[in-house]
Amino acid sequence: MIYNWVLYDATCPFCISGINIFKGSLDKNGCKTKPLQNKNILKILDVNDDNFPEMKVIGSDKKLYGGARAIVYLSRKIWWAKPIWAFSHLPLTLNILDYIYKSIANTWHCHGKCEIK
Repeated sequence: MIYNWVLYDATCPFCISGINIFKGSLDKNGCKTKPLQNKNILKILDVNDDNFPEMKVIGSDKKLYGGARAIVYLSRKIWWAKPIWAFSHLPLTLNILDYIYKSIANTWHCHGKCEIK
């Protein structure tokens, strides 16, 4: 079976709690989770530093998705999240989702712990 890989910042309590909340749904729908800091993941992504501004998803289609696009990609796989996927096809919706994702991500500064601006 080919999996989708959900990659998250393991130094971020906000990211960790999100993964913990959705892990059951992700597992049931062919998604595995790994920290972005994993050495194999760093090699696959060809990254040398530990600055991860957004979550990543390596899809079963072998494409890399990040941020809001990663959430939209995953929402297609989970039955109760399909409305997000459908909604994302309306004009400007992906831009709005990007804005929301970046606003949330910019609110949290994760360097071993998260602080709200």
